[in-house]
Amino acid sequence: MLMASWVVLMPQASADPTLLGTTCMNSKGVVIASIPLQGGKFVCQSVLTITQANQYVIDFKNTSTIAHYQHEITDSNQQTKIIQGGLSSQAKDSFLLRHGHIVHLVPGTYRLVTWLQSPYYLAQPELFVTDLASYQQQTNFTTAVSLLLLGVLLGIFTYYFAIGATPGHPTERMYALFILGNLIFQSAALGVFKQLFEWHWFYLTSLPILFSNLAYISFVCHLLGINQFHHPKLYHLSLLVRLALVALMVTAMIFPNWMLEMDRYGVAIFLVFGLICGLRLSLQKHRVAQLYLIAVAVFGVLGGLSITAQRLSSDAWTIEQLGLVAVAVEAIMLSLVVAYQINRLHHEKEHMLGELQSTRSLAMTDRLTGVPNRHALENQMLQFPEHGCLMFLDIDNLKHINDHFGHEAGDHLLKSFAQILLKKLDTSGQLYRLGGDEFAVICHEDDIEWCQHQLEYTHLEIAKEGFIGVGASVGVVFSHEADSTEELMRIADKRMYANKRTRKNRKEMMQVLAN
Repeated sequence: MLMASWVVLMPQASADPTLLGTTCMNSKGVVIASIPLQGGKFVCQSVLTITQANQYVIDFKNTSTIAHYQHEITDSNQQTKIIQGGLSSQAKDSFLLRHGHIVHLVPGTYRLVTWLQSPYYLAQPELFVTDLASYQQQTNFTTAVSLLLLGVLLGIFTYYFAIGATPGHPTERMYALFILGNLIFQSAALGVFKQLFEWHWFYLTSLPILFSNLAYISFVCHLLGINQFHHPKLYHLSLLVRLALVALMVTAMIFPNWMLEMDRYGVAIFLVFGLICGLRLSLQKHRVAQLYLIAVAVFGVLGGLSITAQRLSSDAWTIEQLGLVAVAVEAIMLSLVVAYQINRLHHEKEHMLGELQSTRSLAMTDRLTGVPNRHALENQMLQFPEHGCLMFLDIDNLKHINDHFGHEAGDHLLKSFAQILLKKLDTSGQLYRLGGDEFAVICHEDDIEWCQHQLEYTHLEIAKEGFIGVGASVGVVFSHEADSTEELMRIADKRMYANKRTRKNRKEMMQVLAN
């Protein structure tokens, strides 16, 4: 009984594999405390203890930006298993977006030697070994999130690239280029290009960021309306920032091992520039700047953590994946800001078009009678129908009414005449006021007789309002009688005055006969 109790109380050996005594050396054989981010060749040695036969996974934590690596696992019988991989390696990966490799190990002690070679590292590449089930449980979620966010970035890029490809959309164009640079960087750093397209160019993991930083500065300037005429101080600051980013780009080309460091400095520079612009214009009640300031502040927190961290406590996440989360969050928030600006510009455009239409309507409308004016008639004559008819009208005795009853009575006559005739013409003819006591009607040639009858009915209605003896002289011309609109209007005007003289002579003759 006591023996059984003692066995139960004894601490049980852990089934998890353990890595002990990890030491790393550079190519000169010097032991180093941590691998420098500027890259190089390194070798790390560890003692791996396995207590249970199982399938295990060897992978790196903190970062996936590794060009080449090789694991050598040697057991107590001096049997060695060699595993190779890396973003620039031709070897196949066992897991999507990860450097993990499956190996079957039996209980025992192993010597694990890992060779590393890379122009640079985003964070400290630290080994970890875990059983296959635990590894899949840890990494399936982070891999799914990474693929989802890459899809989000691709969708945002496609949408804004389509808009930016059209003239007059520089904001969307620069934003699409910024997203593209980050999309290429994240896809290369996470191994998407290698695993899906067999692309092994390692510098895709850093070079696109240098270009996207420049695109971001232009994007901010276009988004917030920063130019040499508006906000000149911020504009000159943007020129200095662009110059600094170009200098970082040149430095990265000359010293490739420092390329990722230049990326970090570039991200820090555009973050500071964005915060300065957003804060400065937000204080001036710039609504878009206020929304942008929120987006860049959130990215400042998330992006700041991703570009400064070198080690993570979790084996499931890498710095690249955290950076992807930061970029995706910023991209979504900036998309909302750009969408707000597009919506605002659309409303402003609609308002301006409404005002323009209102102004044009006022310019085309006679203020007194409310019917289209001479300018509207001239525009309509440019599209004069093939079988159209133009009729000029001149109201009789308007000067007599103005002289004897005042201009108010004359205005009343004009308005009544226009309203009555316009109503009677309905859709068969369009009435215009040329000015003074002259009007015009455009109709189809088949409707000319009907329109003249409506003019006679108008005279009767006007007489009922007290304007006795008020008539109108008429001049009619058909579209086939002249080639130009000017000539048509001249003929109609000439015939109207001829009709006016004829009516005047007839009236005088009637008065003579009456006397």
